[in-house]
Amino acid sequence: MTWLAENIMSVILLLGLAVIVFLIIRSKLKAKRSGKGCGCGCSGCSGCSGCTPVKHQDDKVGGKK
Repeated sequence: MTWLAENIMSVILLLGLAVIVFLIIRSKLKAKRSGKGCGCGCSGCSGCSGCTPVKHQDDKVGGKK
């Protein structure tokens, strides 16, 4: 118990940073899943094609492969 009492501010700071990192990662994953690019905020950037799959015209028509 004394260790916790001595380090309470460090524990609170660590938990706060962990929550912030979690929220950032969740935001990036939601953006990527919703099709808003690769998560960098620019869906038209040249690097975006490397991390998001390219959709072909046949996929929209409903043709099977």
